[in-house]
Amino acid sequence: MTDVAPVRTVHLETARYILRSVVAGDASESWGRWSRDPTTAHWLNTQARDATREELLQFISSFDDRSRFLVGVFEKNGGRLIGIHAIYVDWGRREYMINVMIGELDARNQGARSEARIAVHQHFMETFDLTHSICTVMEGHPQLAQMVRWGWVVEGKTQRPSVCTGEQIVLLRMRLTREAWRRALNTKA
Repeated sequence: MTDVAPVRTVHLETARYILRSVVAGDASESWGRWSRDPTTAHWLNTQARDATREELLQFISSFDDRSRFLVGVFEKNGGRLIGIHAIYVDWGRREYMINVMIGELDARNQGARSEARIAVHQHFMETFDLTHSICTVMEGHPQLAQMVRWGWVVEGKTQRPSVCTGEQIVLLRMRLTREAWRRALNTKA
C-alpha cells in the first residue's frame, strides 16, 4: 500500500498579497491572456497565444494540494489574481520544483515576486519541512541575478530548440537548499 500525502491547501498572507491554492473559479479571461505577451512567451518557451478557459480549468485540475500545488498571488486590494506558483513536491526526496509567473503586466516589477517568494519558500521549507527547491530558468532571464542573490546555484545546463524561434536556448538547472535560503533570509532581514 502506498502512502498518500494528505491534502494541504495553501493560504499565506504578505503585506500586499494573499497567496492561496487556486480553484476553478479563479480561471479568468485576464489570466488566459498572460501568455499572449511575446516577452512572457519567450521566457516560458511557449507560443504567444491566449489560453482558453477550458485549458485553464484543465491546468487547475491537474493540481491536487498533495504533491502538486498551484498557488495564486492575489492582490489584497481587490482580489485580482496577478501571478501563480506551480509547485511539485517529491516528499521522498524532500524537495520541490517551483515555477513562478507574475502574469499581469502592470504587476511586474512592483515587488510581487519578491514579496511572495519569502512566504512561499518559508512555507514549503519550514512548514512542510522540505530541504531544497529546484527549478529551470532560461539563461539570460531577468530574475536570474536576483535568484543567485537569494542562494540559488546552477547545477547544470541543457540546450534545446526554442518553441518560439527554433534557435537553441540554454536552460539552467538550479537548486536552493534550506541552509542557503536561511542564510539569505538572515542577510535580508
